[in-house]
Amino acid sequence: MKNKELSNQFLDISEDILDKLKIGNFSDTKNNQLLFLVCIENSLMHLANDIFDTFQNELKPIKDLNYKSKWHEISNVMALKNIILKELDSDGVINQIEKSKNIIFRENDENLITRSETNDLKKFILILDKYKAFQEILRKTLYEC
Repeated sequence: MKNKELSNQFLDISEDILDKLKIGNFSDTKNNQLLFLVCIENSLMHLANDIFDTFQNELKPIKDLNYKSKWHEISNVMALKNIILKELDSDGVINQIEKSKNIIFRENDENLITRSETNDLKKFILILDKYKAFQEILRKTLYEC
């Protein structure tokens, strides 16, 4: 399969997982939450590989990098820099994925009265929506301009 097709396939899988999270008890499904995030990461990774193929003469090889590092390298393409850096920012989809994973793996501290952040269904829907918007603007920039 081509990277573009793999990216779309992982996006479809993440949507299916999110639908299951909506139906089930969200707080009891940390494995499905993590699987959702991993599918979004894989979709991002294959999207990065697809974009790299277009600009490979301008970039360092990204084959051995993780998905986040691939996007840092691709942000060196002037035509895509502002779009990608926005998603690497604190409110961007890539940072939101990392925050959500950290929440899943953090240990509960019984001494804390409140927690600053939690994962909830709304947050996962936001991640999916942000990713779809990011993917759409990249594709429009690359293939329609």
